Amino acid sequence: MRQLITINHELHEKWRQVLFRTCIYIGVIIFVAEFFIFVFNKHDQPFSPVIIRYLIFYLALPTFLNLIFIVGAYFILKSEKTSEKAKNYTVALLFFLICACVQCFHYTFPAILCVPCIAVFITVIFLDINLTRLIFGLSYGSLILAFLIARFEADRAVEVIFLDCVVAGIMIFCAYLVATVLTRYTSEQAQSIHDSYLKQMELIQEAKTEPLTGLLNRRAMVDVLGQAVYQDAESRKPLIMAVIDLDDFKKVNDTYGHRKGDEVLITLADILKRNTPGNENVFRYGGEEFVVLFSGYPIGTVVGLLDQMHQEFSTHDFNFAAGERITFSCGIAEYTDSGWSTSEFFEKADQALYLAKSEGKNQNRIYEKRLEA
Repeated sequence: MRQLITINHELHEKWRQVLFRTCIYIGVIIFVAEFFIFVFNKHDQPFSPVIIRYLIFYLALPTFLNLIFIVGAYFILKSEKTSEKAKNYTVALLFFLICACVQCFHYTFPAILCVPCIAVFITVIFLDINLTRLIFGLSYGSLILAFLIARFEADRAVEVIFLDCVVAGIMIFCAYLVATVLTRYTSEQAQSIHDSYLKQMELIQEAKTEPLTGLLNRRAMVDVLGQAVYQDAESRKPLIMAVIDLDDFKKVNDTYGHRKGDEVLITLADILKRNTPGNENVFRYGGEEFVVLFSGYPIGTVVGLLDQMHQEFSTHDFNFAAGERITFSCGIAEYTDSGWSTSEFFEKADQALYLAKSEGKNQNRIYEKRLEA
């Protein structure tokens, strides 16, 4: 789940950067377009107050505003204090402000009045219906502002301007409706993908879990052990493996039955989990054999923990075996920087386990080089 959230944040960050760069490109394109329109329309006219006014209101001022919007958004997005949601809103508002700037300064072209539709559609990326509603409301605000500016300028009849704004308002509303539908559809699709991911993770976890004891199984142990062993020597923590085997477990099964044997296995598994720092490192290897991995602990601490497990398990009162002690033996191996493979590492602990069994059971034995002799 945490991994999924991280991926989602990374995806939003990626598309925020894409949208921010797009805003910069749009700002540059608008400036170039405004400049060429000026050259095309005014190139044969003498320099006059009309030209100066045109340059200020249709070239310099919108470019200056776009630059302020972009720089302001840049610092907001780069700030560590800005939340994930605020960053999403910042990018969407930046897109809207650039569209609104075009709308208010270039209202002469009726199609320009519909430009905020783009900003409304952009909000679909963030799957936030409140953000879509905000940009929709602001789009109507900028449309009213464009109408007032056009009326003040009086370049065209008020009735014509009003009709253009009505048409633009209808288009913006339609864009809002479509964006809302797309947001809901995409949200449901994302939720479906999320649910499928969680289900897949559950199946993977089930495949690595031993059903009787709830411990991770041999397959999971191989994966975890491989990751631990094949780390770089500099970053690898001290790693110790304890291979545990129940003493005379066949006798328990033969005398009391397999259901009672299962009870013994479950009890031992519970004791191992409760006494192991980070119970994700406890595995049922198979049958009556268990494996515990200790990462980052000195050998003395590990032996002390295992002695505690011995004490708790051997004194546990099984109601079907009154007065009898059920015990386990343990072989311990410490991974040194010797280039052992995972199978070789296990074999060292298993050799120590064999020694513990042959020397009387119910004890720990630590692997030493002499055991290979």
